[in-house]
Amino acid sequence: MKMIRGTLKLALILYICTVLSGVYVLSASARITPHADDDGETMLITIEKGDTLWDLCQEHLKDPLQWRELSKYNDFTNPHLIYPGEKLRIPLAMAKEAVEIAQSDLDDLRDQLKEAKTALENEEALKEEALAEIEKLRKDLENLKKQLDELQAQLESAEKEDEQFAGLKKSQDEAIAGLKKAQDEAVAGLQKRIDEKADETKKEIESVKNELKATDEHITALQADVKTLLTQIEANQKTINEAIMILKNAQGVHEEPSTAKRALVFLTTAAAGIGWFAISMIGGRSGE
Repeated sequence: MKMIRGTLKLALILYICTVLSGVYVLSASARITPHADDDGETMLITIEKGDTLWDLCQEHLKDPLQWRELSKYNDFTNPHLIYPGEKLRIPLAMAKEAVEIAQSDLDDLRDQLKEAKTALENEEALKEEALAEIEKLRKDLENLKKQLDELQAQLESAEKEDEQFAGLKKSQDEAIAGLKKAQDEAVAGLQKRIDEKADETKKEIESVKNELKATDEHITALQADVKTLLTQIEANQKTINEAIMILKNAQGVHEEPSTAKRALVFLTTAAAGIGWFAISMIGGRSGE
């Protein structure tokens, strides 16, 4: 009976050690293994906390759907589980292509801005023409009013000179009334046209100004993205060249165990000892 208990204790201890060792091996093994690059056609970046392949492709390649292409330059144990401190290789050609696409979009926006500015200039020219036309109509109305005043003065003078002009005055009054009515209608119609044209011109100018503002903001953001991408490419290219020189001059150098790995080995040993002590206590009490 004691032999069976001892065998069970030993088996349990071995099982605990095996499980803890497996956890250590899984945690210590690299999740990403970058391929070698002697031609300098890729750049090596370091994974930071919160990074995903989707986000990294959006940042460096401007297309998150390109994350599957990274398997051509890296070996993944699980592409959905990457950890801070790991290295990831990204092709420079794709990064440069992303920059070129961004630059092309920027050029298109500049062309659109140029067209919008041309449209605004055209609208300004139409506005000037409309204002000139309105001014001309106002002058015509002033001339018409002046003629009516002169006619009224002539009628009053004729009325004083002789009563025989009474019939003429009546017809003239009717003519004047007709002219005044026509004048009022013309003024009202013209004022309505002026107001409508002014409202339309104001709305069109405001719309063009809003489009120009949005286009300027978009161009500023794209210029900042292009500048950031170019800076990253230059820095990464320099890092790649330095890494290649270090690898060529330091072949065979092994990585020293990190503090985290040493701590995990210590915890594995301590856990095994605690397991042994617990089993011994259980066995001792069972023996009692």
